[in-house]
Amino acid sequence: MAFSRIELRNFRCFDALTIDISSKSNLFFGKNGCGKTSILESIYVASCGRSFRTSNLESLIKKGSNSFKIKAYDDNTGSILEVKKSKSKAISIKINNSLVTTSELARTFPSFSIDSKTFFYNDNAPDYRRKHLDRGLFIASTDYAKDWFGYFRGLKQRNAALKIGDISQARAYDETLINHGTKLNYLRESLVLEVKKIYFDFVKILEQHNSRAQLFSEIDIHLKSGFNDELGLKESFIKSESADLKRKSTTLGPHKADIIFESKDLLIKDIFSRGEQKMLSILWSLSQNIYLEKFFKLSPILLLDDLSSELDAEMLNCFLPIIKYIDNRFIFSNIVDSFNSKIDLNEQSFKKFHVEQLT
Repeated sequence: MAFSRIELRNFRCFDALTIDISSKSNLFFGKNGCGKTSILESIYVASCGRSFRTSNLESLIKKGSNSFKIKAYDDNTGSILEVKKSKSKAISIKINNSLVTTSELARTFPSFSIDSKTFFYNDNAPDYRRKHLDRGLFIASTDYAKDWFGYFRGLKQRNAALKIGDISQARAYDETLINHGTKLNYLRESLVLEVKKIYFDFVKILEQHNSRAQLFSEIDIHLKSGFNDELGLKESFIKSESADLKRKSTTLGPHKADIIFESKDLLIKDIFSRGEQKMLSILWSLSQNIYLEKFFKLSPILLLDDLSSELDAEMLNCFLPIIKYIDNRFIFSNIVDSFNSKIDLNEQSFKKFHVEQLT
């Protein structure tokens, strides 16, 4: 499901605000400090119960108020969502007047944020890219969630045994890690393979409009599983026992996985400009969102704050044509509306909101 309307009360800088959202692309524009990022943040809070800007939800309450409230509607199903956070009280989340957990919320109204870290996806540590990969699968597949928890519970126990130097006890958890880890690796590989197809389809579209997009087609994208694929997990664990005992932790496995982006055998982070890295991150995130819709029948919202930041005019123009090919909800912000003369979209598929005129 996905939101078609959202109402805010005492959230950040807003006393009250109601917005009807397009089923496809939505642009919020206006000067710095007018509340563009806060609107995107409210949608993210309403979809997963947390913020992409802060871990302190109480700070989202408008100054002088005791609580904030977000109410969202899904016209297709008639579902009503209410999220409320009062000072010194836990967040309350209800769907159709029934209390739900944040995990249930995230699976019902999934959304993904392209934030400042995502912009430079390839500059971050493998742990960040792994979490970015896992979050989509975690929301989409309950089986993946079960295997993920099963693997990491076993990993915790195995590491505890290695910490005291007991290899026999550590081996007792190998079968658990192998069973769950093999499934995790398979689903990750499937995701990367299918998202790559969507990504390269996007790049072909961009190349028709701007020759500079060719650099995005000269990329090799692959999953580094975190262990020796030819040996498999079982043999990898056996061969790494000495290293595991020495380091007192499990050195190989899906918990060490990473997504590698290379061009001509060079890492993207070493050869792409910041604007080119940001564009690659946007295209990959869009592709992953479409994959989740196509293969898991989800309707995820993708949020992108400050589109033109770090992008030169040519790189921004390189991206614009792709907006009309995005079928699921894409909500983004920009300081100015740069889109009137550059893309041909009807009002139903693309809505624009001048934030300073909303209040």
